[in-house]
Amino acid sequence: MRKIIILTALSLLSVIGYSQGHYNGSSFNPNDYFAPHEGIIIPVWYGYADMNYYNAKGNKSDQLINPAPGNPTSLQIEQKVQTHSFIAMAIYGGKGKILNANWGMMIIPTLNSPTANIALDYYSIQTGSGRYDFTNKSIGFGDMYIQPIWLSWKQGNFQYALNYGVWAPTGKYKPNDLDNGGHGYWSHNIRVALKYKPSAKVNLSIAPTLELNQWQKDTDFKEGTHLTLDFGGSYLLNSRGDEVGLFGHYTKQISDDKGTQGGFVSDQTAGVGGFVSYWIVPHKIGLMARVTQNFATENRFGGIAFQTGINFLIPTKKATDKKPI
Repeated sequence: MRKIIILTALSLLSVIGYSQGHYNGSSFNPNDYFAPHEGIIIPVWYGYADMNYYNAKGNKSDQLINPAPGNPTSLQIEQKVQTHSFIAMAIYGGKGKILNANWGMMIIPTLNSPTANIALDYYSIQTGSGRYDFTNKSIGFGDMYIQPIWLSWKQGNFQYALNYGVWAPTGKYKPNDLDNGGHGYWSHNIRVALKYKPSAKVNLSIAPTLELNQWQKDTDFKEGTHLTLDFGGSYLLNSRGDEVGLFGHYTKQISDDKGTQGGFVSDQTAGVGGFVSYWIVPHKIGLMARVTQNFATENRFGGIAFQTGINFLIPTKKATDKKPI
């Protein structure tokens, strides 16, 4: 069986759905931690998320407990936050080898309505008690993800990967502003991944990601470090490359927030989901759809997220140069 390039979901639409910090678990499909084959991929995606706030006991609540100095100890909040997101990614699978590894790069600008994590930022810096409603429906540019290091090695039925990406604060950010589209700080994502192929049609993967955050612009606040464990598997349906799969994740804050503003209670969440991909034109134009459901959510928003999109693949090799993988 021949394949030019992996049909990449890379549905970071879920990244702009529900979490503190930038990176959300289950943002990638099980095969997407590994560098693509030579070529250019242009995915265009739409995502929808329906989120509710869960307190430190894991219960859905209208009370946001916020012990930050100078802030009220409790706020009445608007429970439901619904978001819409649009992404046009640019992914490049490089020629040759770097450190004997396949390599690639990606850049992901985002266009979205204010997200659930931005809503949580908004609630957490209020300075008076009462009820606060997050009802902004505007669309604007969000923060941009750039992954300049994307390496993967193959050995027998195993594949290994090392990724480094950074979230740049390109989205509008102003303290206590309802119109924010970004978080106002840089985040660094360091990821390693392992994939095992027990048969020609089955792939299994696991990938821990460490997210390190910098100080927020114009505030005295630094989000704590998060560790996320992603895992999942996929099944190849036919020789065209159509695929289905399941995935899951667990995210935990592993260091305290710093500064005098924002929420100061550690958070966590988990999630499960599935995806399906279909080639309209094999190895050139493909459709993808995914769904993710959160559970075990504490001190953050959680809920359900849907993504759908189309991927355009532009191979850099001629058809006669293709090699089986």
